[in-house]
Amino acid sequence: MKILAFLALVALFAYAHADCMCSADDIKVVLENWESVWGAGFTGKRVAIMQAVFADLFAHHAEAEELFTRVNVAHPDSPEFKAHCVRIGNGLDMALNELADPATLDSALHHLADQHARREGVRHAHFMFMEDSFDRVLPQVIPHFNHDAWDSCYEKIAEGISSGLPA
Repeated sequence: MKILAFLALVALFAYAHADCMCSADDIKVVLENWESVWGAGFTGKRVAIMQAVFADLFAHHAEAEELFTRVNVAHPDSPEFKAHCVRIGNGLDMALNELADPATLDSALHHLADQHARREGVRHAHFMFMEDSFDRVLPQVIPHFNHDAWDSCYEKIAEGISSGLPA
């Protein structure tokens, strides 16, 4: 009987915490990881990192390129595409730094969700494809990259931005 009660308690705890993503420990690790490549001392490398993320995305999902024609994706070294890379990286930086402030994060993600909802062809899956690209690129530039913490926090952000988008 005690075992059944214990198992019921464990199941209840697991159910109650099933939607918990991105713990305080995850946030700390992710911010340390991210600061190592996006901090003030790395301004010159930011574009290259984001270009590598997009190159990886397009190598694995070529159809995603058509979503970026307005930012001159055909020429990844163009000022338009480089500026887009910086905007995406800075948006991610803002979201990562607001993870510990849920109200501010929710407001920012709602704004980004509205922007992405207006872009024809953007789907929830694209954000998961980007996660995969970050998972392949960031370990190359971040020593001791923590995939689990990154995935947990990135997914929280991606879910907020892609809410309401088609699958």
